[in-house]
Amino acid sequence: MSEAVPALQVRMLGDFTMTYQGQVLPLKNSLSTKAMRVLQLLLYRGERGMAREALVDSLFCDDTSADPLNNLKVTVSNLRRILVKAGLPPEFTVRAKSKRYYFAAPKPVWLDVTVFDEWLDKASTAGTQDEKLACLLEAESLYTGDFLPHLAGSDWATVAAAHYRQRYFDCVQQLAEIMKERGQWEELLTVATRAAALHHLEEWQCLRIDCLMKMEQYQEAKAVYDQAVRELEEEFVAKPSDALVQRFHQLSRAGLVSYETVHELTDQLQEDEPARGAYYCSYPSFIDVYRTCSRMLERTGQSAYLLLYWLTDSHGQVLEDAQKAAQAAPKLKTAISCSLRRGDVFTQYGRDRFLVILMGTNRENCDLVDRRIVRKYKEDAAWGVSFRHTLHAVGTAELDLDDSRIWHPIEE
Repeated sequence: MSEAVPALQVRMLGDFTMTYQGQVLPLKNSLSTKAMRVLQLLLYRGERGMAREALVDSLFCDDTSADPLNNLKVTVSNLRRILVKAGLPPEFTVRAKSKRYYFAAPKPVWLDVTVFDEWLDKASTAGTQDEKLACLLEAESLYTGDFLPHLAGSDWATVAAAHYRQRYFDCVQQLAEIMKERGQWEELLTVATRAAALHHLEEWQCLRIDCLMKMEQYQEAKAVYDQAVRELEEEFVAKPSDALVQRFHQLSRAGLVSYETVHELTDQLQEDEPARGAYYCSYPSFIDVYRTCSRMLERTGQSAYLLLYWLTDSHGQVLEDAQKAAQAAPKLKTAISCSLRRGDVFTQYGRDRFLVILMGTNRENCDLVDRRIVRKYKEDAAWGVSFRHTLHAVGTAELDLDDSRIWHPIEE
């Protein structure tokens, strides 16, 4: 084998794998065992090794055994057998010396986190921008996810994960600065897309939108915006930031200059395939609809109502179970869509809330709509999940219903 390719390569970013002479070792089924945790710790510590007391504290802090040191010896013995069984030669093993444990290898082990740090350190001392860019790209390619994600509950792994995550963010930001100056929008889009896939942050989605707009790919940029809004609503229960909303307005302005005739604009404004039921839109779009509706009511004198539906547990309390919310929200969304008219509008706000605008109606009709939604939801209700609602007149802050209602799935 060429000296340029280490015999043993270890990856800890995004997953844990050990590759010996080009073959991935079969360790997947034992990643969370104490033996494998010892291996991961010692590989990470490298030549420093780890004191046996520190290993005991890390692995057996909740152990009620009277002899944790003996448990450690047994664990290390099991680990040695695992390594041999996985296909490593005997010289790759765990050794003890002066009350410390080390991972022993005849030649240096290639460790992705170590190389990742080395490339970033080289970038910080690079003599030219070209050299800095090359080093940053090498580091960026090594980061494939959080550090040892299966050990997210371990203190040492959590600290290490935060360190590498922040260094990766800094790396992407530096790449963005250089590539923007050079107009390398396609290359930057690749970097930003990887970053957004690994960590669902608005910052990376905004960067993707910027790249696509610079490349005049406005439809693709709008798709990224919609994706970012969905992630915020469904995963983080948050509103879009000012930066993301600013991109929305930039996209709106950019889209207007790309069409030349009224007919072409009309084609773009129309729904591709008009669907039955109410019109569903993103939360930022819903805000615009609400404000437009409020202004129209001032002129026409008609009435409209805003309904807020939110999922609860079977007792009407806040639904804290994210999995139950994920199961129930699509069912309530379907019930709302099927129960409203085509001229009504609704959106999902967060993981467990829905906002509805009923146009040109009165209080009595709101009650009829509410009963239809309840009836429709009961046909396919999520087990143990109820929902409440309140009713407001559009354009005012007054609550028209003093007692908000709750529907219990156990009731007939």
